[in-house]
Amino acid sequence: MRGKIVLILTIIVALLLCLSAGCGISQEEYERVNAQLRASQAQVAELQNEIRELKEQYEIVGETPVETAENIVKRYCETHIYSKYDFFVCSDMALDVWNMLKAQGIDALIQIGNTETGAKDITEADHAWVLAETSPGHYLALETTGGYAVWAEDNPLYYQGWAFDNPREYKRFVELKHELNIRASIIEQLTTKYQKTYEDYQELLNEFNRRYVGHPVSLKSHTQLAIVKEREGRCNQLNELINDELQELENIAFEMRGLTD
Repeated sequence: MRGKIVLILTIIVALLLCLSAGCGISQEEYERVNAQLRASQAQVAELQNEIRELKEQYEIVGETPVETAENIVKRYCETHIYSKYDFFVCSDMALDVWNMLKAQGIDALIQIGNTETGAKDITEADHAWVLAETSPGHYLALETTGGYAVWAEDNPLYYQGWAFDNPREYKRFVELKHELNIRASIIEQLTTKYQKTYEDYQELLNEFNRRYVGHPVSLKSHTQLAIVKEREGRCNQLNELINDELQELENIAFEMRGLTD
């Protein structure tokens, strides 16, 4: 490849000399030579890119799978910048590193869990990383957000959780995780609204009992009772919506658990 670059550079130099001495050439010949010059420059740039890629490839591959895995996660972190960090960002990073490992012939798993406190249920997983199989049945945890390996003796939680051996099921998990978060947020909002509505209902009911129960029915008491009933109906409606969302939440959690069975 270096010989190709030398040849192309020789052509460029010759063309430059031709152009510099080309006071006697025609406009057509000048444009032809100029086009050849631009094409040669483009070829040089392309070959330089190939050399850079080969150099990077050479630097990534280590003497052992462990060294290669460490090089990959380190290089990935050095060449990728993320403006924020959350579960879905680290998911993308884990997938990228998983692909890079596979490209080097290293089998890997996409692992999820909680590396600070552990997680008892898959729905509690809030982080994703990669387990590289550095020898048959032996794995090395790679923290893709930091660009380093984590050994079991340093943090055993990196070797606990739930694993995916292919992106398809993992991407489905990420979709479900996203929906789970949305449903949980909706439930939180509905619960807050229910509590406020129920407090209003209780206040209206107490006021009605204090002022009208035991007294003759009047237009005013009838109107006030209608207001109380309307607020009670709104509470019941919100309660039904919350129960429906809770059921959907459980359905999502059930599918998430089934992905790693």
